[in-house]
Amino acid sequence: MKTTILLLALALATPAAAADMMSVSAEQANIRSGPGSDFEVVWAAGRYYPLEVLDREGNWVRVGDYENEEGWIYKSLLSKAPAVVIVTRKANIRSGPGMDYSVAWVAEKECSLKVLDMRGDWYQVSDGEETLGWLHKDVTWGFSGNSELEAGGAEF
Repeated sequence: MKTTILLLALALATPAAAADMMSVSAEQANIRSGPGSDFEVVWAAGRYYPLEVLDREGNWVRVGDYENEEGWIYKSLLSKAPAVVIVTRKANIRSGPGMDYSVAWVAEKECSLKVLDMRGDWYQVSDGEETLGWLHKDVTWGFSGNSELEAGGAEF
């Protein structure tokens, strides 16, 4: 009984590891079936597409996306720039951080965007060239908090 309580206490006291998120820094990057350029390209991802780091092998990084697809990408094609991908059919990008603001733009599913700022549950997003507006976090996957904004565009 004491062992069970001790193990439970240790499990509760140990914080869950936060996912190591990166984003694609190139205009387009190949995601491969294994850690090397000789492996088959299984899919491609565009700039600012967020990826969860799962493993590393040399200069290659095993990554996963919001659909639990996995593959390998060359590490120089990744950045710490905070980014999200739209996971709903459409998402309203508003002129300010809230439902009371007008819709400035409508994003389609799988549109990936760089996160510039965060206010509550709202992300200020950019396509890399201009600020587009504000997006609610519930329609996205990837970026998860202010600490990532401080890392900004640092290279991997």
